[in-house]
Amino acid sequence: MKAILIGLILLLILYGIVFGYTFGFSPMVKQSSIENWIQKETSKKPSYMQSDVCRHCHLKVFTALQLGNHSTVECESCHGVGGMHTKLRTKESIIVENTRDACMVCHKKVEGRNIVVVEEDHGKGVRCTYCHDPHSTKTRR
Repeated sequence: MKAILIGLILLLILYGIVFGYTFGFSPMVKQSSIENWIQKETSKKPSYMQSDVCRHCHLKVFTALQLGNHSTVECESCHGVGGMHTKLRTKESIIVENTRDACMVCHKKVEGRNIVVVEEDHGKGVRCTYCHDPHSTKTRR
């Protein structure tokens, strides 16, 4: 019985030491460490995210995309590198490319590619997104 009591007292002392270090002295909890971490993260070069990361904020668009014609396309294929957008979360930090050329990267005729091909004269001079919503199966016009 005495050995158990001594063991419990030693465990409480050890717990107190670990708790004190973690929340009192540990550099991970100090405000300066948090600020250094934020500065370090924002100074990194943009990194690629997977579409699943986009899903957290853009669930409605993500769900429509998964049901649409572009369900196998990663968001960054059209919107560019999204790492900075996940940090800043502003409209200015992501590419919204709605030119015909952006769509033709994938939709021009290439031998061996099994996707919908857009003929060169189809919609010439008109943005694809004027009629087509790339996030949905529906057409706008």
